Amino acid sequence: MEWQTKWFNELSTIDLYKIAYERIRTFVIAQDRVYQEIDDIDPVAHHVLGYDGNQLVAYARVFEEDDHVTFGRVLTIPERRGTGLGRQLVDHIEADLHANFALQPISIEAQIDKQHFYEKFGYTATGAVFNFNGTPHIQMTKAGI
Repeated sequence: MEWQTKWFNELSTIDLYKIAYERIRTFVIAQDRVYQEIDDIDPVAHHVLGYDGNQLVAYARVFEEDDHVTFGRVLTIPERRGTGLGRQLVDHIEADLHANFALQPISIEAQIDKQHFYEKFGYTATGAVFNFNGTPHIQMTKAGI
């Protein structure tokens, strides 16, 4: 496994293609949601990529929003789920948060079925469940790291 963290302008065209492919496969096709998957946040985000050889197997983006930092589009490819790769990805997200956004409060919008996963990393659910792009989500927070 090779982990990379890149600002948008550092991504290669191959990186961009693989990111778009996996995000659309995960969040649009597999979850049967129609929404604008590629958005205006991508150019200002820090992108965390997990490669196994030439294959992108894990991904997330990290960015500042208002008075906090957040991350999203967290995915591991279906063929690698259940292998601990998601935990490795969150470890790399948090390393990026510490290196580039130290001590800023963290607030994420987690899909409701991932709430317990994020609780293992110290995130706390706040507020009521809400619909985001056709999927139930919950706000989760954590003190800066």
